[in-house]
Order: sequence, then C-alpha cells, then structure tokens
Amino acid sequence: MERLLKKLKLVDEFEIELNIQKADFISRLEDKVKPSDLGLFSDSFGAFSSSKKEYIGSVIQSGFKIKKRKKFFDMNLPFAVAKGKWTEREMSLSIKTKIDGFPRMFILFYVFLIMFYGMFLIGVLLSGEADGGASKFIFIPFLLIHGTFMMGIPYLLMRRSLGKLKYDLEREFYFLTKD
Repeated sequence: MERLLKKLKLVDEFEIELNIQKADFISRLEDKVKPSDLGLFSDSFGAFSSSKKEYIGSVIQSGFKIKKRKKFFDMNLPFAVAKGKWTEREMSLSIKTKIDGFPRMFILFYVFLIMFYGMFLIGVLLSGEADGGASKFIFIPFLLIHGTFMMGIPYLLMRRSLGKLKYDLEREFYFLTKD
C-alpha cells in the first residue's frame, strides 16, 4: 500500500538539516502547534478556534505529528499529516519527515464509489429497451466521465494538500532557526 501511495504521489518524505539545537527547535515548534490528537474528527471545528497557531498535533522529544489547522474561507483542505523524527548532530539538527496525504477514511469512499458505479453500469447494460438497446450506450460515456471526476477531484485535492504541507513545513522549519 505504501509503495502504491508513493507512486500516486500521496506519500512523500524529505530530510532537512538545520543549524539549531534540538531543545530550542522543539520549544519554537511547540509555540506553533496547538495540542490535538489528530483523530478522525479532531479538526471538525478547527476553523472556529481562536488559536493563532497554524498547526495542530503533538510535539514530543523524539519527534512530531502535525497537520495544518483549518481556517475560514481557506480553499485548501488540510488532508496531509506530517510525522517526523529528529536527530541531533554536533552543531545541527537533522529532521526526517514523512508526509501522508491519503486519509484512510477515503478507502471507504473509493470502495463505495466503485461499487456504486459498478452497480449502475450493470443496471444500464442489463436494462431491456424496446428500440434494441442502442440508447443505453449513451449513458456509458457519461458514466465514465462522471466517475473520473468523482474519483479524480479528491485525488487532486489530496496531492495538493501534500505538496502545500511539504512546502509550508520546509519554510517553517527554516524560519524557526531564525531569531
């Protein structure tokens, strides 16, 4: 599953080297992250929060698990979750981050969608008509186009969320090293 998600560009990894001490970086990152458990409905009302923190999740001594907080009128849906571990070297901090842009609840969505379109296609093909059935094949291109959009749009939103979170984290990590 992991290899498939990497090929679909829904999982990405990056490593960044920063010139900062681990304790300083952790305290600065904690200032940007609102504590949350990142469950299925953890950020349902995140747009209503009065917190100015940009991320939600957890930051501990061994690593972090964060995602972007929802905001009002923001068209970017924050699907992606970043998990990272850091290792301190002599005068630098190495952060290895894995970003997962595929929420597991979408498995159920895609299974349901495939079942729905499969049943609809079978229903169209098996329906009997008086004109010999030639008119039922008009629905097949419509069904294929509609199915492509229904499966493709969430995929593109997940990819966009992953790319945006990766870009934002790289910038955020760099700016956290500056005083």
